[in-house]
Amino acid sequence: MNNVFTAKLLQNLNNKKGNKGFTLIELLVVVIIIGVLAAVALPNLLSQVGKARETEGKNGVGTINRAQQGFHFERRVFNNGADVTLANNPLGVVINPDFYAFTVAGNAGIDATVTAIDAAAAANGTRNYGGGIGFDAGAYSTAICQSDAVGGAATADVAAPAAVVCGAGTELN
Repeated sequence: MNNVFTAKLLQNLNNKKGNKGFTLIELLVVVIIIGVLAAVALPNLLSQVGKARETEGKNGVGTINRAQQGFHFERRVFNNGADVTLANNPLGVVINPDFYAFTVAGNAGIDATVTAIDAAAAANGTRNYGGGIGFDAGAYSTAICQSDAVGGAATADVAAPAAVVCGAGTELN
């Protein structure tokens, strides 16, 4: 009896037509699901890329502010107009930017400001940055400001030697 059962089972399995693939409807459903997921995730991904690029500007402004503080500590004057892209700049800091252009300015050795501007900010999804440093009565005051909008202007003004404030259209970062 066992042999009869095994023979019928094998005969039944041989007669069955196996499913050897997906139907067109199943493939279309999968493609639509992947398309919907991509449409939801892509804008979020692109904003994260812009934030990662902004790190260059923020870190560059902070590095230049700290270098200005060290420069002032040694010489009792801020550096006015250092070229931070050259290896032999007076601040001793080298920045090789991919997206931002850095500009350093000063006020007769009393304070200093720096701006980080991305010329292609709209395409890169980045905001611009500004920073400032002042010195008064043995204390340094620094700030990093970022523009409120992508590609907006960002400035930091040293209103008094002990107060660095962000310009219009920027926020303290």
